[in-house]
Amino acid sequence: MSRRSARDTAFRLFFEYSTVGEFNPATKDIMRDCFDKGMNENAWSYVSDVLEKYQANIESVDTIVEANSTGWKINHMAKVELSILRLGTTELLYCDDIHESITMNECVELAKKYASTKSSRFVNGVLGAISKSINVAKDRQQAVEESKDEA
Repeated sequence: MSRRSARDTAFRLFFEYSTVGEFNPATKDIMRDCFDKGMNENAWSYVSDVLEKYQANIESVDTIVEANSTGWKINHMAKVELSILRLGTTELLYCDDIHESITMNECVELAKKYASTKSSRFVNGVLGAISKSINVAKDRQQAVEESKDEA
């Protein structure tokens, strides 16, 4: 099964988190046993990995989402958009094996599927701002390292 299907499953688990405030292990088991039987171990590994990375970095991910969604507080965002942004931000920050353009494109597609056209533009804008800030930080870090090497 494709990464797209695995990302869809991860989104649904992020949505559960956005609505009830926790990841219920039973939900993941039910999804695996009943709904997503076609997913291979690699796909389930991705789902588990992205959930674990978010759980380990909840505060920083949510802070970055809120800082880059101009004028929006997390507690005022629609749960669908918030779930997609949490998933996308976690991928952008902590999944180095996934190219940022793929993350952004797939998150926009999730927004189109589960929300609205306006939502997809919002998700694209926020993730674009996050991606840009991550790249600026990486460039600064690289410049610092290069200046240390020259000294």
